[in-house]
Formats: sequence, C-alpha cells, structure tokens
Amino acid sequence: QGQSNAFRFDRAFAPWSSQEDVFSEVSQLVQSALDGYNVSLFAYGQTGSGKTHTMFGSERDGGIIPRSIAQILGAVDTQAEQGWEYTLEGSF
Repeated sequence: QGQSNAFRFDRAFAPWSSQEDVFSEVSQLVQSALDGYNVSLFAYGQTGSGKTHTMFGSERDGGIIPRSIAQILGAVDTQAEQGWEYTLEGSF
C-alpha cells in the first residue's frame, strides 16, 4: 500500500512490434547457445498480452521458437558441410 516499485527490463516491445523485430533482438541468444553458452529467455506479461503468440507465432509468421529452430538447423547444415556431426534433442 502506497509503496513504489521500480522494475528494470533489458527490452520491452511495443504492441505493434513484428515477430521479425522480436527475433532480431533475441537471435544472438540462439547463437550463444550454439557457441556452448547456457541461455534463457523470459517472457513476462499479463494474461492475454501475447506471450504464447510471441513464442510460437502463426503458421505464416513464426515466433521465437520456430525461428530459433530454423537458425539452429541452418547452423547444423552449415557445419555438416565441414564434416561436423550433431545429435539434437529438444523439449519445451
């Protein structure tokens, strides 16, 4: 009651931000994971604010998860051309 709280976020997106806008901001986290680092992405917002849509997107305009998978598989294909072999496993 009557208290003020301050919050700090690395990034917040406007309601009109596209899936491409969001992914371009977080795609370097995918690259960091490919480089062997542990990464985490936290989506926060009230119910109905679009968190699930941001993560999954639509069939025509994929969200963070399908775009990340595409980036990972693209890197695997590129490395396979140089003789690398990968075993991938995922869950979410």
